[in-house]
Order: sequence, then structure tokens, then C-alpha cells
Amino acid sequence: MNRLEIITTQYVDGNPEGIRVCRRMLSAMTTLVVPRRLLSDVKRIENLPVRGIYYLIDEEDGALVRIYVGQTTQGVLRLVDHNVKKDFWNKAIMFIADDDVFSLDLISALEKYGIVRANESHRYTVENTVEPKYHINQSQEVIVEKVFEEIEFIMSSLGYALDSPTTSASADELLYTHRRGIRATGVYKEKFTVLDGSVIDMNRKPRDAKYGHLRQSLIDSGDLVESDGNAWTLKKSVEFKSPSGAANFVLGGSNNGWSEWRNCEGRSMSELYRG
Repeated sequence: MNRLEIITTQYVDGNPEGIRVCRRMLSAMTTLVVPRRLLSDVKRIENLPVRGIYYLIDEEDGALVRIYVGQTTQGVLRLVDHNVKKDFWNKAIMFIADDDVFSLDLISALEKYGIVRANESHRYTVENTVEPKYHINQSQEVIVEKVFEEIEFIMSSLGYALDSPTTSASADELLYTHRRGIRATGVYKEKFTVLDGSVIDMNRKPRDAKYGHLRQSLIDSGDLVESDGNAWTLKKSVEFKSPSGAANFVLGGSNNGWSEWRNCEGRSMSELYRG
């Protein structure tokens, strides 16, 4: 029997792109989604818990590209400090609960666990430069993993996957492009993820400038490195809204991703997903 999950979402001011308050049924945790441009408005929301962890995220073309994990005992006031000191982020997602649910030990452990998992995912650039020196015992670890499982679920429901894109992908779900000697690998699950280790053809500029800008930002962060002449290798996985966007990023120019990406048997995405 399939498990039914229910998440209620309150759209503050009735704006689906604005501040959101989300609650999962039978959970003591509240999720708060705050676009940076609306940070001043979030203070009007009453009775929000103040303890928990949060993600500052930078998304481009609808995909999460950079992330910072932190903890708070001040609720949304912690974001005010980051608004002054950190430039990269455009949205914050907070996971907060009452003091009797989120002890100081638990939020410290969750922060460390979140940073470790973010680095292991190879999905995005992690802005944390210092890993918290915090140790938990075996019984605490079970609690942390259970809470983080809920955090991953809610983040995924919001469109931001935290786990490695290859975690749940089988070999026959992998997709490839081999054009002009460039070999790149991807996974398609509503969005298209170009996997770390893929080679990018830097000899051809993408027709859409945003993919050129993305290439440069990855070079600047050390996540796209020269491997052989004009062939550069990704050191992290990168997510795109569409297969065509992914193909344009990898190959340059303008491409139809539905015919470009193929499985190990040579069948195109159009054949696989469109019949």
C-alpha cells in the first residue's frame, strides 16, 4: 500500500512565489520559505518557532546551484544578518520547531549532518567553509537521520533535491551524449541532471548566454576544470529545467535534448518518454 503524505502550505499574502509556511501532517516541524526580496515582510508572521536549521540557496534557471547550511536560535532574525554579510543567496528555507522539540544539541547535529550530506551529493557548490566540530552518540544519530529524512522530503517537494542524483538511478536510467568526442552523462527525473564527471565542450559557446554564464560561474568556483584542451570536466552535478538546456550547456550551440540524450541502447529520450 502506498504511503500518503500530506503537506499543507500557507501562501502569505496569497502570492505563490512569495513567502510560504509549510507543515507536514503529524510533524512538529514548520518549514518557512523566504525569497530574499521579501525578507522584511517575514517579520509580520506571528508565533513562528525560533530553533532549527536553514538553507540559503542560489538558484539559476530554476536549478539549485549554491547552498549554505546554518543553524538558528533566533528564527528569521538570523536571516537579517546573512542579508548583510552574504551576497550569493536569493532564497532561504528554514526548518524550525519549538525549543522542547529542537534542543541545542539536535540543531547542532542537524547542521553538521546537513553540511556533510550537501558535500556528498555533488549537486551544487557548498558555501560552508568550516564543518562544525560536533559529535553525537549512536542514539542521537538515529534521531538526526529521521529528522533529516523529513527535511529531504520537504525540500524535494519544493523542487530542491538534496541527495546525490545517482542514489536512486539504475544503470538503465542513465542517459548519454557522445557528440564530437564529448562524453556526458545525465539522469532525467522531472528535471535533467548532468552528472559530475561529464565532459563539457568549451570550444562551442551556447547560443543562450545564460548557459555561458553558468559555465563561467562553475569555472570560478572550481567545479568545472580543464581536462584536455577545450574539453573541461564537471566536478559536481548540475540540474536543468529541460533536457535541451542540459544539452546546450554541455555541447554549446542550440540542441534538441529529447533527441540528443540517449540510453545505453541508443534510444533517444523522445522514444523513451514520449512513446
